[in-house]
Amino acid sequence: MIKNIKMDMLKRIEKQVSKKGTMTGNNLTIKPNDKEWNKAQKAAITEFAKQHNDQRSPERLRKNEMLAVKYRMEHYVSDERITFENVYTIEDFVMEFLKVLGIKKGAFAKYLDMDDSNLNKYYKSSKEHSKGRRFNTELALKFAYFFHTPADIWLKVQIKNELLELQNEKELKEKYSKYDYEKLFLTI
Repeated sequence: MIKNIKMDMLKRIEKQVSKKGTMTGNNLTIKPNDKEWNKAQKAAITEFAKQHNDQRSPERLRKNEMLAVKYRMEHYVSDERITFENVYTIEDFVMEFLKVLGIKKGAFAKYLDMDDSNLNKYYKSSKEHSKGRRFNTELALKFAYFFHTPADIWLKVQIKNELLELQNEKELKEKYSKYDYEKLFLTI
């Protein structure tokens, strides 16, 4: 059954290639047409995918999980629907990565040549800046190299959270509302 499905997919590829003239990632689309498949065919594809996944090495599975956390970070930074009520801190992302790797917080801190309590002061939410230390580029680079992520994503998470916190504070809204170009034109 899987062989028949593979043949169907190959026929679709051949049609696309003959229409387009080339076979590159930009102009070739392979996708199942669920309307044409019956339950047995869908079950066969599901089983094939499961078998393929089961053959992956533990290292490949770990890398996939690490990529999933990285993609969640990128989505978090770009998602405009995130509000102060659903902030996700740097510590939250660190904990996700450490869970995938099976590493405890203390061991991670030691690997970064830091004391666990000192590291906690850095990656706590921005609410605790007065008690802690500001997350900085050096720490972002350490995280980037350790977790195989871009350094800027860590800084973007921090900046997003700080901006959300500032936007949430009413007295700051009043303080900064005077900086409005429209008010300037009203006085002229």
